[in-house]
Amino acid sequence: MRDADSRMAETFARTGGAARGLRHLLADHAVDPWSFGAALAAVAGILVPSLLLKRVAGVECVDTVFLIAVVAVAIRYGLWPSLVSAVAGALAYDFFFVPPVHELTITHPDNAITLPVFMLAAVVTSHLTARLRIEALAARRCVATAEALYAFSQRVAGITELDELLRATVQQIGTMLDCEAALLLPDGTGQPAVRASTPSWREIEASGDGDPGARHADVRFLDLWTNDAVVGQVGIARHGTRTARHGTRTARNEDLLTGDQQKTLDALLSQAAVAIERIRFGRERDEARLAAETERLRAALLTSLSHDLKTPLSSILGAITALRTDRNLYGETARDELESMIQDEAERLDRFVANLLHMTRLEAGAIVPDRQPVDVGEVIGSAVRQTASVLGGHAVRVEVAPDLPLLDLDPGLLEHALVNLLDNAARYAPAGSAVTLRARQEAGGVAVEVADEGPGLPSCEPERVFEMFRHCGNRDRQATGTGLGLTICHGFVEALGGRIRAGSRDDGPGAVFTITFPKSLLSVTKATGP
Repeated sequence: MRDADSRMAETFARTGGAARGLRHLLADHAVDPWSFGAALAAVAGILVPSLLLKRVAGVECVDTVFLIAVVAVAIRYGLWPSLVSAVAGALAYDFFFVPPVHELTITHPDNAITLPVFMLAAVVTSHLTARLRIEALAARRCVATAEALYAFSQRVAGITELDELLRATVQQIGTMLDCEAALLLPDGTGQPAVRASTPSWREIEASGDGDPGARHADVRFLDLWTNDAVVGQVGIARHGTRTARHGTRTARNEDLLTGDQQKTLDALLSQAAVAIERIRFGRERDEARLAAETERLRAALLTSLSHDLKTPLSSILGAITALRTDRNLYGETARDELESMIQDEAERLDRFVANLLHMTRLEAGAIVPDRQPVDVGEVIGSAVRQTASVLGGHAVRVEVAPDLPLLDLDPGLLEHALVNLLDNAARYAPAGSAVTLRARQEAGGVAVEVADEGPGLPSCEPERVFEMFRHCGNRDRQATGTGLGLTICHGFVEALGGRIRAGSRDDGPGAVFTITFPKSLLSVTKATGP
C-alpha cells in the first residue's frame, strides 16, 4: 500500500512528530472523567477495612491494603485514575495511620521514609498494572481485528460483482476504523470517480465546493495497488469532517489513523485489491469464453448454411434446368423422378428454415404451448407421414400401447419434436435398417421412444447431444444437418413439461431417444375408441 499524499506526511513528520507522539500517548490512556471519581471512591471504600485491620494486625499491614485498591483501579480504569488513587491512598495513609494521626505531617524519621516509599510503590504498581491492562486490551483488539479480517475475507471470496465488493469494502473500513470511507475507480475518461462510499461521504465531498485542496486537507487518499498497478484509490475521513471554510476540522490529514489502524487498513485494502483482480480476471475470462463460443457458433452456422442450403438448392436448380432446357429428352418416369426430387429437396429446405425459426423462438423464450387433449398415437402417425420421404430407405415400425391416455399437450410442438427425432434417425442409421417408435405408459405417465440401428452414441456424453451445432455418433461418416434438430427437440419437450434423454440401445447397435411426460399432464378427457 502506497500513500498518495506521502510527501505531505513526510513534511509533517519532520515538524510535528513530537506533538503527535504526545497526542497518541494521551489517546492510548484516554479515560472517562467519571473514572477519577471511581478511583477516589475505591480509596474511600478501602479505608474502613484498613482501620479494622490496624486494630488486628497493626499499622504495618495497612499500606498493602491501599496498594490493592491502586491495582484494582489500574486494572479497571487505566493509568491516570490509578495515579489519582495512589496519591489519594498516600494522603489517606498519612492522615489516618501515620502519627500524628488526623494531620498531614510527618514527625518520625521512619515515617519520612515509609511514606515516600509507599508513594513510589503505588505509582510503579499503577503504571505496571496499567501497562498490562493496555497490552491485554491490545491483544483483545488484535484478536477481534483478526476475526473481522477473516470474516471479511470469507465474505469477499463469495462476491462475484464488482459493485457489491466495493460496497462491502467501504462498509468494512467504516466499521473497523470508525470513519467515513469511499472507493474511487477510473471512469471512462480515466479520472477517479466514487464507486462506493459510506453514507456521509457525499456531505464531505460537497463541503469542499469542488475545491480539491480544501477537501484533501481533511481527507486522506491512499492508492489501491494490485501487483504493480494502481487500480483505484480509497479515501478516509473521520465522522463529522468539514473543510475549514465550513467549520473547524476534526483531525489533521496525518492523524486520521494510528499505526495499528493503518495496518488494519492495509490488510483490508490488500484483500479488496485481490478480490477486484479476481473479479476482473473472471469477467475477462467470461468475455473470452463468450467470444470463443460465439465464434464457434458463427462458424458452425456458416458451415451449416453453406451445406444445408447449397446442396438442396443445387439439386432443385439442376432438376429445373434439366426439365426446362429440353423436357422432351426425359421420359415420363424420369420427369416424375426429377419432380419428386424437387419436392423432397424443397421439403428439406422447409424443415431447415423451420428449425432456424424454431431455434429463434426458443432463444427468445417465445414458445407458449397451446394445450389441448392429445392422442399421442395420432401425433406419431402424423410425424411418420411427414417424414415418409426421409425414411423411404428404412423400415419404420410403430408400436403404440392400447388404451394410452390422452395428454394435455400442444400437438404441433410434439409433432415437430418427433419429426426432428425421426430425421436424426434417418440421417445416422444405415439404409435398410429399422427405425422404431414406441409409446407406452410409464410411472403413471407416458413415454415415447425413437430408436434406430445406427452407430449409437459412443463418442460423446448423452446430454451433450442436445447442444446447438453438435453432431454425435460415428465420426467416420460426414454428419449432415444443421445440428439444431435435437436442441429444438429438447426445448419443445421441456416447454411441454416433459423430459427427453438420449442413450445407446441395450439390445444392439443404435441410439434411443426417450420422451417422458409425467402423470400431471394426463388429460381428464378420456380417449374414445373407433
